[in-house]
Amino acid sequence: MADTPANNKTKRPNGKTLGSDWGTHGLNKNLVVKISAVKEGNIEGGQGKQTYDVDTSQPVVASLFEEADFAIDSQYTTPFESSNPEGRMPNLMGMIQSGQANAAFYSFFAASSDPKGVASLIAEGGAIVSDFLGVGDILSDAQTSLQGLAGKSNFTKINSQQIFTSSSSIRITGSLIFQAWADAKAEVEDALEQLQCWASAVSLSSESLLVAGLTDGFSDAMFPSVIPTLVQLQYGGKTYNPMVIESVSAPITAPMNKDGSRIAVRAQIVFLSRTAWDQQNIRDMRR
Repeated sequence: MADTPANNKTKRPNGKTLGSDWGTHGLNKNLVVKISAVKEGNIEGGQGKQTYDVDTSQPVVASLFEEADFAIDSQYTTPFESSNPEGRMPNLMGMIQSGQANAAFYSFFAASSDPKGVASLIAEGGAIVSDFLGVGDILSDAQTSLQGLAGKSNFTKINSQQIFTSSSSIRITGSLIFQAWADAKAEVEDALEQLQCWASAVSLSSESLLVAGLTDGFSDAMFPSVIPTLVQLQYGGKTYNPMVIESVSAPITAPMNKDGSRIAVRAQIVFLSRTAWDQQNIRDMRR
């Protein structure tokens, strides 16, 4: 139905599990991370009504999860910085705060103490003009005001207020521990390969737009490739869904069996949420 609300409850996958069976070794299940592929549904419900259910046709990767971090990053800015006088007249405001403006003021209007210098002539000329215009008292008051402003700043709590601009996707980073107890290929190699596949595009076209347009049509030619698979992350009683794998890295030099399968690997992985999250997404992790 078109008005059916989103239901992101986790469905238990029926596919094969890749990685060591840590549960049989007595490990708390909440300490084992499970990574599953998800597929988007309920598109007809409209934006915000999509569902993301486990793709049971694909395997689940299970592993120990160490040194994992959950990071929320929001961006703020201060638009008032350029609206104050210091932003528009930085040199003048700096001179006033440091007292240099008052010193320059005094040097110019008090240079008459040098009767033979050029400065005295300028100062005398300024004094004559100020007396003629009747602004002598104003200049004197200005000098007093400048003295009072030395050592002060126009930076306040008001013009330093932070304004929210955007949020980045949720980022989860950590180390996955793969160890072979019975089958190095299934417990280590196949599990790592599955993660690497999910982190890579499903397919990338090798044909040009012109050639693909002639054979597949315009719409398929414009978008010939298929993006990486969406995944969900289950750990510690929480479900993070939907996510994408930004990166996964594992050493190619490690202890191996006679077939060349690694028997112990620590892989670094980074997950990103598909969109920025709000408070409701945070609460939904435990549902």
